[in-house]
This record gives sequence, C-alpha cells and structure tokens, in this order.
Amino acid sequence: MAGRTLWSVLTLVALVAGVVLGEKALVLVDSPELESTHSQFIGDLSDLGLELDVQPIDSSSLRLKLWDEWIYDKLVILGGSKELGGALDAVLLMEFVDAGNDLLLILAPTPTDEMRDVATALGVDLDAAGSRVLDHTRYDAGRGHAAVLGAQSLLARVFSGAARGPLVFSGMGLSVAPASELTMLALHGVPTAYSAGADGKPTGLAGRALGLVALAQARNNARALVLAGLDFVSNDLFDASVTDADGNSLGASGNRAAARDLAAWALSRRGVLRLVDMSHSIVGGEVAPERYRIKDEVEVYARIEELVDGQWVGYDASDVKIELVMLDPYIRQSMESDGDGNFRVRVTVPDVYGVFKWVLDYARPSLSRLHWVETVPIRPFAHNEYDRFILQAYPYYASIFTLMAAFLVSGVAFIYTK
Repeated sequence: MAGRTLWSVLTLVALVAGVVLGEKALVLVDSPELESTHSQFIGDLSDLGLELDVQPIDSSSLRLKLWDEWIYDKLVILGGSKELGGALDAVLLMEFVDAGNDLLLILAPTPTDEMRDVATALGVDLDAAGSRVLDHTRYDAGRGHAAVLGAQSLLARVFSGAARGPLVFSGMGLSVAPASELTMLALHGVPTAYSAGADGKPTGLAGRALGLVALAQARNNARALVLAGLDFVSNDLFDASVTDADGNSLGASGNRAAARDLAAWALSRRGVLRLVDMSHSIVGGEVAPERYRIKDEVEVYARIEELVDGQWVGYDASDVKIELVMLDPYIRQSMESDGDGNFRVRVTVPDVYGVFKWVLDYARPSLSRLHWVETVPIRPFAHNEYDRFILQAYPYYASIFTLMAAFLVSGVAFIYTK
C-alpha cells in the first residue's frame, strides 16, 4: 500500500511538473519563409502547451540528445526536402521515437530519402517521387484538379465532434498495410481520387486505399504523424474558401480544425489513457494478499482516466477485461464500468495452484495502450481447510456404511441361524 501511495504521489508530481514547465518541441523548417506561410499551424502547436524551438532543418548545430539525455520531447518536421543537419539522421529519429517521444512528419512533395526511410520505419509507404493526388470530380475549382477534397476516416478519438468544412489536400499520396496493428489512415481519398506519377500515369493508389494522412502509435505509446502535403497546414488552405467543380461555394476550409485535431492526437494531447489505480482483494478480506487460495472470491478494481481537452476525466467502456494467466489465461472476464472511470469485477480463483499473473492489457485503435501485470501465487487448501465431508465422496461414504450394515447382517445371520 505504501508503494502504491508513493507511485501515485510521484505520478502527480510528474504531471504537475509537465504542466508548469511544458514540453519542449523542436520544429525543423526547410526555409525561414515557412514560419510565416505556416504561422497559424505553428501557433496551434504552441497552444497545445509546447515550448517551441524553430530551427532550419539543415543547421549544422542541430542535436536531439545531450550526454544521453533527450533535449526535446517532441519533433516536428515541416518540409523534409533538405538533408538533416547537425547530429540528426534517420536512425536517431527512430531512436527518438523508440524512447517514447512523438514525431510529426509534414513533408513537401519532394522528400529526401532520409524522410522516406523514417516514414517506412513507421509503417508508411510514400508514393513514387514526383507523384500527386488528383481528382477530376471532387476538387477545389479555384486551385485545380490537384487540390482534392479528402474524406475523413471514422476515428472518433482523433477528430473532435465539432462540425468542420471541406478538407482540401494538395500533395503526395501514401499507403499503409491493411493488416498493420500500429499504423492507420486518418484521412483517405474519396472514390474518385487517385495518385498519378510525374508522367501523368496512375501509380495504383486510389479511393480508400489512397492515404492522405497516416498515424502511428508504437507499443511504448510513442506517436507519429506522416503527411506528404505541406500545403495542407498552410495559412493559404487554412483561410481558403472552397468552391466545388460546378462553381458552388462549400464554405470555409476545415483544414485548420482537422490539422489541430491531428496534431493534438500525434502529440499525445488527445486519446491518452492512464491507469490511476489498480487493486485486487479477497471479498470481505485482505487487499492484495501475499497469496491466494484456490476457489477464493476476489474483487478486482481499476481506475482509468482519459485526457479530454487538457483535463483528466473518467473513461467509460464495456470492453475492459482482466485476465488471470499461467502460460494461458485461466480467467478472462469483462469489468463493469460505473460510467465515471471505475471498473470492478468479481472472479473465483481457479482450482489450480501455481504462480499466476493478473493482467490488464487494453489496446484499442487511436487510444494509448494500458498494460498492467502483477504476479500472485495461488496455493491449495491447507490440511485443516478441507471440508469434513465433500459431495464428490458421498458414493464412497455410502459404500462404507453399506459394507458395515452387510457385515452386521451377515454376522447376526451366521450366529443365530442353524
């Protein structure tokens, strides 16, 4: 109990420190002009509570690490058409993600091989060099067929429920393996959109398979965003009034709201879960005993919270499960939610003794993963804990008394019968 209290205090101190000091983000730009042409997006990053350090991507003084300590918590790349400068390279960027930090790759239509390597390592395949996304049916009439109107995937935990205008995309397509467990498409093309190479011939990506924005979440909950359309987050498209192919006004562009939601998710400001408390106890008895006995009734409790608009609120779901595992799960049972982040369930310890593990492993698309494990031994009944009579032995009890009665009857008959 003291250990759990200390852990809670340290967690609270870390959260308070994070709010007070803010997380540091390195923003790398291809040219100084991007600071003005993309100033609204950069400002939105600052509004997420980040302390921004904007640097040229090819600066010779760039570094992410000092004496094996990460200098920054987040990395944002705007452009990526120039080689990384200083101590940065593709290997270091992936090491940055492997350490649990977040990465935003917002690339120009001509990214370097280094940027392609990083995207591939994140599970995202960028389309062929020089290719563009086109649509001859759904496009912004003021910008031509290369300014397509993108469709939004159904990722409720990524995008807010606020209404937004049409999304205008201009850039290169990408793809994600359909079976990928860690990478997903946040925005994809409409059925009439396709990707064409520099020679105008289709590259093979079209419709829902044509990715516009990809999101990745590693098993350590580090997140990444890959977007091969730098104009998507430009002031020009943020402030654009969209007109369809027939000249009808569709209203203001929804790019800024979408970009803000995407950045908030990729920078761990949305869709983040935390396990505040986890306990297990014998019903009516000791909390977290040293060991359980077979057939004990145990109550398991979990407190799960979600980060919503900068505040931690109780998480509600019907698919949170607890497992009791020894090589294979002996128990897997859903936990009941009270709607305010508290989950409970009662389980009966199996009639098998050995070393078991309580496991709560909750992984859902667009939500951070929760993984909790605690080892607990399970013992058999002690010699003085067995019932005096057990149901399974009743036939044997009956046979004993039947034998005694038969012996008595036989003895009487033998003695008194001539």
